[in-house]
Amino acid sequence: MVFLDSNIFLLDRFFPRDNNHESNKQFLKTINKAGIRAALPFYTLLEICGIASFNLSVEEQEKWLYSFPEVYAVDILDPYERPERAAGIVDYFGELTAYITKKMTVGDAIFLREAEMYKAAAIVTWNKKHFLGKTAIPIFTPQEYVHKQFRL
Repeated sequence: MVFLDSNIFLLDRFFPRDNNHESNKQFLKTINKAGIRAALPFYTLLEICGIASFNLSVEEQEKWLYSFPEVYAVDILDPYERPERAAGIVDYFGELTAYITKKMTVGDAIFLREAEMYKAAAIVTWNKKHFLGKTAIPIFTPQEYVHKQFRL
């Protein structure tokens, strides 16, 4: 399972003039065609929807929030169906604090905690610096991941 950071989806939808837009779009098509299981923590979906809410119609917002896998081929990971025993709220905040002390935003801390808990094979992001040196999970940009995975 490969964890995709929020910026992959935000770049695809809202920044068509960005220099990385075309390679980002190609990345999404390539992993979808190859059947690679891509995942997104539920809390990251909320982050995406919050950011996108400034630019989406009410109908689009609802589709993103309730049917995101219809928009993008990605699994939304239910925080209540975790592979390990669900931590209590005090334990959860304690775990997040351990990530935040690594100089991470709350959104990145939640994302990385979920990626490590689910034993992600890789994290794909346009902001590698947010995760480098903070996890043993390999970190790639979309271009690097496609090149490594498919030798393109």
